[in-house]
Amino acid sequence: MTESRIKGSSKVLGVMGCPIEHSFSPTIHNTIAVNSGENFVYVPFRVERGNVGEAVSGAAALGIVGLNVTVPHKVEVMKYLCDVDKAAQAIGAVNTLKLTEKGYVGYNTDVIGVGYSLERSGVDIKGKKVLLLGAGGAANACAAMACEKGAAELIIANRTKEKAQALAERMKEHYACKISAADMDEARETENIFLVMNATTVGFGDKVGSSPLQDKQTLLKTGAKVVFDAIYTPWETKLLQDASELGLKAINGFDMLIYQAVAAEEIWFDKSIGKDEAEALKNELAEHYRNEQL
Repeated sequence: MTESRIKGSSKVLGVMGCPIEHSFSPTIHNTIAVNSGENFVYVPFRVERGNVGEAVSGAAALGIVGLNVTVPHKVEVMKYLCDVDKAAQAIGAVNTLKLTEKGYVGYNTDVIGVGYSLERSGVDIKGKKVLLLGAGGAANACAAMACEKGAAELIIANRTKEKAQALAERMKEHYACKISAADMDEARETENIFLVMNATTVGFGDKVGSSPLQDKQTLLKTGAKVVFDAIYTPWETKLLQDASELGLKAINGFDMLIYQAVAAEEIWFDKSIGKDEAEALKNELAEHYRNEQL
């Protein structure tokens, strides 16, 4: 009989959302558990709308030491936490909970994840000009990351300029970074950009083959040296393909997915996961993910 790695002393962690069946998080975290020898198991919890408060209190009563939170609960869950860290407050959403004596504390590791994606690719944006495309969920994390990492200027561009302005004003409440808003036509006229970040859905789903900057010449005009795309399905979007063909550094969203999970592990277990260990995990899971897509 094969001995299970789950024992009476095993800690329980998980992810709550609805739907949850598609989540890649259990694969990520259980792989980390096996590779690191940590004594925990990570499971999915389907939580319907309206049941978030009961889920949080029940999880605390059960001693579930950490949770990830995914759609549609990232905002709603904040009402049931004892504290929320600065980046999550700026974004207005959390995706990671850590159990303390007073209850769960909320974090947003998407901010850390996108920061790690850049740092561990050798990209430093301190004092640089950043163009962010989009003003939705992923854009919130990208905007907070740019401000926290010391960008000199952040331009937030969105199809609806008012939405970009709203995000810019919210970031200004928490950060001293120079921030402005633009529509997409204005974004395509920007110059002297160091980093372009795509947090729109252009390049994904029925928009595969399209770029939010339209074409290679528009990307070239920005002067960008680095392009980050939060999309990782397809693995290389049109925007990243254009970036690669121009000889720019191109980073897709899978790095963010893995590194936000690494950041959650660091928070839950009060430890630091080294660059080499995280890189090995990313490579292993990238192969697994690609095989799943075949």
